[in-house]
Amino acid sequence: MKDAKKLLNEQFDELVSSLQKVISFNTEKGVATSGAPFGKNIKDCLDYTLGLASSMGLTTYNCDGYAGHADWVGSTNEVLGILGHLDVVPAKAEEWLYPPYAAEIHDGKLYGRGTMDDKGPMIACLYAVKALKEAGFKPSKTVRLIFGCDEESGMQCVEHYFSKMPYPTVSFSPDGDFPVINREKGIYQFDVICGKLPKGVQICAGERANVVPSLCTATAVEALKFGEPITCEKTATGYTYTATGKSAHGSTPDEGINATHALLKMLAQNYPDNATLRFLADKVIDTTGLAWGVNLCDKESGKLTCNLGVLRTAQDGTVTATVDIRFPVTYTCDQMYQILREHTPAQFEIVPEHISEPLFVPSDSKLVTTLMQVYNGEMKVNLEPLAIGGGTYSRCLPNCVAFGPLFPDEEQTIHMPNECVDLVNLRKMAELYLEAIYQLAK
Repeated sequence: MKDAKKLLNEQFDELVSSLQKVISFNTEKGVATSGAPFGKNIKDCLDYTLGLASSMGLTTYNCDGYAGHADWVGSTNEVLGILGHLDVVPAKAEEWLYPPYAAEIHDGKLYGRGTMDDKGPMIACLYAVKALKEAGFKPSKTVRLIFGCDEESGMQCVEHYFSKMPYPTVSFSPDGDFPVINREKGIYQFDVICGKLPKGVQICAGERANVVPSLCTATAVEALKFGEPITCEKTATGYTYTATGKSAHGSTPDEGINATHALLKMLAQNYPDNATLRFLADKVIDTTGLAWGVNLCDKESGKLTCNLGVLRTAQDGTVTATVDIRFPVTYTCDQMYQILREHTPAQFEIVPEHISEPLFVPSDSKLVTTLMQVYNGEMKVNLEPLAIGGGTYSRCLPNCVAFGPLFPDEEQTIHMPNECVDLVNLRKMAELYLEAIYQLAK
């Protein structure tokens, strides 16, 4: 067998050029059309990517525009899946140094939406397969690169794909962190439909459960006692009270400042007899879940986190609180519901919205130990697998973990303006993926 890593490095400029083409497709979710459930641009990008894989001698399949795959057929019935996505979150061009879909290189970095999440890693995996194939490696498992098209807005892509295709035997998703993420906390997003606020009081905050709200406002017909950080403005119909904070991801609520906390405490102090305000201010705003009585913890993934993401007041004064809980991996969604129900007033309704069971692939499994040996061996370190509160494609199928692309201590630009990949790191991640594919598919 030839030196596959040498071939990969000889083709690195071609890898970068192909990635630039894939980045040039604006694959933000668009309007569904025939054969393009997530918009024409995403369809065109999938078609191009599958065409690129076909030109490398891989067998391709387009699953109704929802997803597609490229197979390097092995000698057995087992399949190594590599699951990533071509869709991206929106990019506001005015916030970027360089156009988000121009795929320009500056100071050794390739800028563009999707360079790290997740087009860059998937193209790196594709070229790793190409190098191994041209080096003469004969895989035992079929190597299947699966390209999803709706990871960022619901994951309908993989739901549809796996309704028609079997799960791979073993898989990794290049859509997380190095060295390996083998534990992802359960996700429990739900509405608590509470009672009514005092007459004339309304409250509003947030847009999404999984974001720490940085702004919360309340209106009242009477003057209330308040202090910093709350401000007050007199209006024609009463008073508007505003609290500001700092946004963060809902899975790490303590990295932000939730604007609802100060305002709910202020309202509860002014209306101590209101059961809704007392429950929200005394129980729900605790990011650990301790005050609510739902503070689960395990040694495998740590403590539960709780984010009050959205507050809305109905016309009749009823408040709905939308909450995002990330619970430890040794519990289930059913258990989470039962615990919430036991510790929430009976008159308040709990309505699950988006829930997802935890991912827990044991650290001593062959999949995790193989990937850890690859990473630690190539990088000459001795790291351990990671647990996170976020969610990746890995939880959508059995025996799958996230493997890269973000290196430890690397600047995080995913979902941010000026998303970019350092070309040195892109080369290294491609080498890591090559070795991982070789070890898992041989």
